[in-house]
Amino acid sequence: MSEIKKPLISIITPTWNREYFIKKLASSLMSQTVKNFEWIVGNDGSTDLTDSFIKSFAKKADFKIVYVNSINRIGKAALDNVLLDHVSGEYLSWCGSDDVFLPDTMKNISELINEIPSDKKKDYVGIYAQNVDQLGSSQTFHRNNILKTPKHVDWEYIHNFIKGDGSIFERTDILKGKKFLEVDFLISESSYFLDLYKGKKFIFTPLVVKIMDRSAKNSVSFGKKLSYCRGSAYCISIVEKYERFKSYPLLKKIKTIINYWRYCIHGDIKFFKAKNMFEITRDNWLYTILYIFSFVISIIDIASGKVAKTHIEFERNIKNKKIEIYNLN
Repeated sequence: MSEIKKPLISIITPTWNREYFIKKLASSLMSQTVKNFEWIVGNDGSTDLTDSFIKSFAKKADFKIVYVNSINRIGKAALDNVLLDHVSGEYLSWCGSDDVFLPDTMKNISELINEIPSDKKKDYVGIYAQNVDQLGSSQTFHRNNILKTPKHVDWEYIHNFIKGDGSIFERTDILKGKKFLEVDFLISESSYFLDLYKGKKFIFTPLVVKIMDRSAKNSVSFGKKLSYCRGSAYCISIVEKYERFKSYPLLKKIKTIINYWRYCIHGDIKFFKAKNMFEITRDNWLYTILYIFSFVISIIDIASGKVAKTHIEFERNIKNKKIEIYNLN
C-alpha cells in the first residue's frame, strides 16, 4: 500500500462478538472517498471470528489500522481507555461496530472542520452530525424538529435540541489525560463528556454521516437484561448535578433517585458509599427514604430474572487482563 500521511481523523471502535457487523463497518471505511483517517479498533475478548477478520482486512486496507486485542472481555470503558492511548489524528470520533459511515462522511466532515475559525479553534470541540437507523429514521433529532441548516452553537444548545445519538468529531487534545471510569463493562459516555463540552462550541449540522444498525443481539440499548448496573449508578452520580436535578419535575426527581438506589443495590454498592457518592442523596435525607421503594423493586427484578451482575465478571477479568497491540499496516 502507498505511504500513509498523519491522519486528520481517528475512528475509534471497540467491539465484542460482532463479526457480522464489523465487516460492514470495515467495508464502509474502505468506501470513503477521502482516506485522511485511521482506524483504532479494539477487540474485547470476542469468541467469534472478529480477530481473524480484522487481521485479514488490514492486509488490503488503504488507511492506517491500529488493532488492540484483549484476550478476555474487559468492557468498553477499559478498552476505550487503551484505544485512546493510540490515537494520532487531530480529531477523533467513536463509531460502534454495528454502525456504518456513508461514503462521503470523511470528505464532508473534513470540509466542516475547515470552516472552524482558525483564531477561535480552542473554543470549538468540533463537529456534531446526524445519524439515522437502518430504516432511515433519525437517531439524533425529534421527528418534527430536525435541524435545517448548519449552525455554530454551544453544547448546551445541542443538548437541549437533540433526542439521542449523533456523531461527534472532536479535537483530540481536549481528551488528553481524560479516562473513562472503570467500574463495570460499560458506563454511559455522558459521564465522560459532561465537563469537557461545557461552554464549548460545535458546528451543528443536519448532515447524515452514519447509519446505526439497531438489530445487534448484544445491543446495550435494546437488551432484555438489567445489566451494567454499577456503571449506571456511577454515571447518575456524575451526571445528575444539583443544578440540573432541581429543574426536574417532581416525578422525574423521584424516578431518578429510585433508579439510582436500584442500580446501587444490583451493583453491590454499599449503602453509605452509595449515599455519599451522589450529591443529591448525600445532602438530602428525604431522598434516602426512597431506598425502601427501590429495595422492593430490586427484589422484584431479581425474582423475575432480569438482573445480570456484570460487574462481578468485570472485576475478575480486569485483574487478569492481557492486551496485545498491533500496527497492522
